[in-house]
Amino acid sequence: MSQPLIAIPKKIAILFAIFVVLYEFSTYIANDMIMPGMLQVIKEFNAPVSSVASSLTAYLLGGASLQLFIGPLSDRFGRRPVMLIGVVLFLLFTLLLVCSTSIEAFIVARYFQGMGLCFTFVIGYAAIQEIFEEMEAVRLISLMANVSLIAPLLGPLLGAIVILYCNWRMIFILIGVLAFTALIGLWKTMPETIGATLSDGSVIPRVSLHPKIIWHNYRALLTNKSFMIGAVAMGFAWLPLLAWIAESPVILVNYAHLSILEYGLCQIPIFISVISGNFIMRAWTHRYSLKQIVSWGSLILLVALMLMAIVSLYNPGYITLVSGLSLYGVGVGIIGGPISRLVLFSTKVSKGAASAFMSILSTIVMALGIEWVSAVYKAHNNTNFAIYCAAAGMLYFMLTCLIKGHWQNKNI
Repeated sequence: MSQPLIAIPKKIAILFAIFVVLYEFSTYIANDMIMPGMLQVIKEFNAPVSSVASSLTAYLLGGASLQLFIGPLSDRFGRRPVMLIGVVLFLLFTLLLVCSTSIEAFIVARYFQGMGLCFTFVIGYAAIQEIFEEMEAVRLISLMANVSLIAPLLGPLLGAIVILYCNWRMIFILIGVLAFTALIGLWKTMPETIGATLSDGSVIPRVSLHPKIIWHNYRALLTNKSFMIGAVAMGFAWLPLLAWIAESPVILVNYAHLSILEYGLCQIPIFISVISGNFIMRAWTHRYSLKQIVSWGSLILLVALMLMAIVSLYNPGYITLVSGLSLYGVGVGIIGGPISRLVLFSTKVSKGAASAFMSILSTIVMALGIEWVSAVYKAHNNTNFAIYCAAAGMLYFMLTCLIKGHWQNKNI
């Protein structure tokens, strides 16, 4: 790995990336670890089964709520102070969840806890993109994604184990410990990229918070076809996985009558496939362009979801869903890092504002999609779920086809 693009020791840059991963892991596992405990939550609060999906939706919407603000704020005041405030916010509402006394209070706290999601991608990942050169940034972020994907892999299993011996509240206590550790690490290692001089002599500028300048930046993003379509496409790409996370407790435990431990084990092949896709992508970055990698990964993603939908017409068991989503996971693991880089750098707008807007668009798509899948699965029909995932994959593929030529013309 080459030296960072700003004047900081390589060791500090790597340690910073590690603590960003730890914080990202805590925000992801806050969602995945509680999923097996959600049945206990709704039982304790005498809430409907639909609250399982509503909890996830609230968490994702919280993750989209601050992004339009923290992007410009970090462009003006710096990545470091805004990032640290975000970690403190996440830690506070994680501890407040332990004190929930009703499903309404639980879902509201989940919304505010979800705000912590904003800071990883909008600030943490933006800083990494600014510190490292293009291919190294993509490889590093893909490696970070592998670590963060351990959350949905281990989350259901760890959550199931905790639920066997403790109350669901213990889950959030453990997550709070992780977040506090990440806070201390980021405090000690996070560099400030805003105002820093790059190796080529250029300076990462501070951007004014004047309303006209903020509006100019967001208007530039709104009128950028490649950026807007790419951000929405990212939401559809990840929607099948998020839909599975939201509905799998109902599909596997309520209607397939699996145990909580068996439910956790069913997640393993899906998330191992996503991690495998990330490793494939890392290998391909040494030989192929990002656009080629996205094209091949997108084809794997689409074929997997279409096959799952077709097979489910004849065999709608949960094994079909797990198998299809496992193959899909390879595709989404391949495209994740490259497409986010292509979309982010399809505009000259400051990366704080651009990453914020990109994240909010994709998050809104996923949050709305999760609510829709909850309605789709009311009939408890696995075939309907498979067709829904295939439709999301088709929309993603069509959207990327619309802008692929634009990426090539821009030589991004």
